Amino acid sequence: MDFYWYPRSEQTQIRTMNRRDREPDIHPWAAGREAGPGGHPPEIQVGPTHRAIPRHRELRFEEIEYMLPSEAFPACFAEVRRRIRERHRRMAAWRVLVRTIAADDIALSNAYGRATTTIACLQNSSLPYEEYFRDMESVFRQYGGRPHWGKKHWLTARELRPLYPRWNDFQAARRRLDPDGVFRTPDLARLLEEA
Repeated sequence: MDFYWYPRSEQTQIRTMNRRDREPDIHPWAAGREAGPGGHPPEIQVGPTHRAIPRHRELRFEEIEYMLPSEAFPACFAEVRRRIRERHRRMAAWRVLVRTIAADDIALSNAYGRATTTIACLQNSSLPYEEYFRDMESVFRQYGGRPHWGKKHWLTARELRPLYPRWNDFQAARRRLDPDGVFRTPDLARLLEEA
């Protein structure tokens, strides 16, 4: 389950994903409803996850997503909402996505060793985002957040290292598997190598 919060309306939209062996019944709430929060009509999609979740998006967007210890989520989300209302409401043009992830044991996983709740802030790529995202990043960091490796963030290896208890194990494996730095790029160096 995840949900979207629409900062300009104070409404949310919940998305659930359940395994099914039959077509779902349409809940009476959704039947005949023209639109939910954000003007999106209720939908029921049935099929394999890789077909049901992806969406074709006409608009390009920028995104910052941080993974937080689930117990820190309520306080962090309250602060995110407060700051958006007070500082960024005019610029927060897109919804905020919240989802949950089970703990795992992968060395550089954002969910390593802890039940995780993510908060993702999105912004139309034609609009300024850096001030908004940097402010959100400062909130996420206060609550022990780890950035999504493939989305916007401004952390370097120096800030990332303390967030991952098995950082040194990963670095040892990296040296062993890529001793000549074949897979090293400037971006990976910023993320994985301390100056």
